[in-house]
Amino acid sequence: MNDIQYQHINPEPLLNAVGGDVATCQHMFQTFAQSAPPTYVRLAKAIVDNDLDAIRREAHSLKSSTALVGADALTALLKSIEQRSKEPDVPAIGLHGEELAERFNAVLDEVRHYIDGAGPH
Repeated sequence: MNDIQYQHINPEPLLNAVGGDVATCQHMFQTFAQSAPPTYVRLAKAIVDNDLDAIRREAHSLKSSTALVGADALTALLKSIEQRSKEPDVPAIGLHGEELAERFNAVLDEVRHYIDGAGPH
């Protein structure tokens, strides 16, 4: 275990929900680490293509996953992107591309750290 203070994720709510079982929590984080990157790639492509239906679908899917790992700031950004995709004229979604990439990569790095045995802080 490690004394790291995560900045982009909060494993505690999930850890509490699974009765403190670190292995189960790490397994769920592993599922995130495997399933979230392809969803993120599809979302990033949809943003570049300005495909509002795909943006809405992928942002919603990724938002659910990021909420599970306690990535509150990324979850809020995805919620905003999802909501904006429902508006008729949303070229501003593209402006979130860089912020989305930075936040997603930071979350994924911390999730991988947690999986690799850092466990709760």
